[in-house]
Amino acid sequence: MAAVVDKRAEQKTALEKIRHGLATKVRILASNDACPVCKALEGAYEFDEVPELPHEGCSHPDGCRCFYAPVLDRFGP
Repeated sequence: MAAVVDKRAEQKTALEKIRHGLATKVRILASNDACPVCKALEGAYEFDEVPELPHEGCSHPDGCRCFYAPVLDRFGP
């Protein structure tokens, strides 16, 4: 359980860094061997609609390995 809490805190920190950077949205990326729940949630989200990571419904033996990535669609400084 502590590992899930640590992963959740780590992902929350990553999301905050993306939110305060140049990103206009956030994307959830899943590994190639991700479970169906993680694969279904893969995609781009508005900041106020992005699901929390790790996914509670993940059934992968190693746990949720999804991560946040910025969507950068602005050009220039």
